[in-house]
Amino acid sequence: MRLYFKSMFYVMCSLSLLSLNASFASDPKEWSPTWKLPPGKRPENIVDLPITVPGDVRISQFFSPISCGSCHPEIFKMWSGSTHANAWKNPLFQALYNLGKKTAEGESQKRNIESCVRCHFPIGHSAGDANLPVDDEKGGVICDFCHSVRATTGIGNAPYILSPGNAAAMEGGIKYGPFKDSPETIHGSQYSELHTRSEFCGGCHDVSHAGNDLPIEQTYTEWRQGPYNTNDPETTVHCQDCHMRQRPGFPSTGSTDRPDNPGLASPEIMGGKKRPHIWTHYFVGGSVSQISLPPNSEVQPQMAIDRLKNAATLEVVANPNAKKGDILKFQVNIKNTGAGHYLPTGLTELRQMWLETSVTDAEDKIIYQSGKVDEKGNVDPNATIYHTVFGDENGKQTLHVWTATHIISDNRIPPKGQKEEHFVCLIPGDAKSPLKVKAVLHYRSAPQDIVDTLLGEKSIKLPVIDMAEILAEVNL
Repeated sequence: MRLYFKSMFYVMCSLSLLSLNASFASDPKEWSPTWKLPPGKRPENIVDLPITVPGDVRISQFFSPISCGSCHPEIFKMWSGSTHANAWKNPLFQALYNLGKKTAEGESQKRNIESCVRCHFPIGHSAGDANLPVDDEKGGVICDFCHSVRATTGIGNAPYILSPGNAAAMEGGIKYGPFKDSPETIHGSQYSELHTRSEFCGGCHDVSHAGNDLPIEQTYTEWRQGPYNTNDPETTVHCQDCHMRQRPGFPSTGSTDRPDNPGLASPEIMGGKKRPHIWTHYFVGGSVSQISLPPNSEVQPQMAIDRLKNAATLEVVANPNAKKGDILKFQVNIKNTGAGHYLPTGLTELRQMWLETSVTDAEDKIIYQSGKVDEKGNVDPNATIYHTVFGDENGKQTLHVWTATHIISDNRIPPKGQKEEHFVCLIPGDAKSPLKVKAVLHYRSAPQDIVDTLLGEKSIKLPVIDMAEILAEVNL
């Protein structure tokens, strides 16, 4: 049977066996985890062993995604439209990464820029290859990276231990995943509890500055310290329970149902078994634009909108006794009802989430307005942006994360938490009752002016997504 699958694989797949011969220096201590689960609470494959460092493996050992897609066509199709598939090719990432390589000064900043590759092209980094083409078919977070992770040493800064096969010799090796009874084909299979838990995602989705240890991206930590992590296996909601259950029509957030996805990991003719649940591989977050997603992404943009629209809710509290000529006081409560991490999360120095509010009378006369976006895509400077602000060594605000040395502010919203925004405006004497108080919570992946600067003539207009909206009336 194994020989049958190997022969079939030769016919169905076209493998790229290019291995680049340049290498760069790297201190393994740079990739030490930022946090470790206490002993007794770890999956068996979170271990105290040396991690995979540059030069430990070769790119040619890993199968290309299209090769994996020969036996896993549905999963490959999901993945191929995802941000994981585009992690290395993403034009905005490439522009920021190359800017960092040109402008980073000193060992700390340069070390941090180098660390980007560890997660955005993990097998390239692990191979120690310096010249990594943007269009490399094995770039990004590919199938054979995730399923070759035998173990990790903890959380954060990608402390993974890889055990690939040898694609050049058509030896699949062992692939690690969520099932205990997968049939052997071109590769063996081994159950990995790690792959079913947030600790797997936390390898890359928890990042500290490689030069000064400043927390930069803390998505796993936000989950770990939040209410979705109950420390009870029966009630804990892991990253996978939202982000690998979503499929078209099922947002699978903390505020919606997260139903099972019955199906097969591979066709029955390939030995696939019908299972009550197959983890989806769309890997949807808040990315909507074709900058973050591959050109062939078909369903992910709408799925991201669905996810964003099920992440938060709004509530308006207004003075019910307001009169013409008085001051109207009203409050908008923003509640994180659907995300297991802060809103927003990830590259939070770039993410933009903000309120647009307006007060109009019965004839639609504008009495108050804030949070609008102008023709150039700039958000009203008086609006509150929910994000993280980093500072450099001179105390100045910076979006260049490699120069960051401290956090100036962080006003994001924790899971199941809320923020309150207070507003006041004068009610004109000729206002027509009732007044309409409207609030819309917007989201955009990055400021438009930053995108324009980084991408130049190749820039596109990033979409602004309405996450939540509410309208309240005040009778005069």
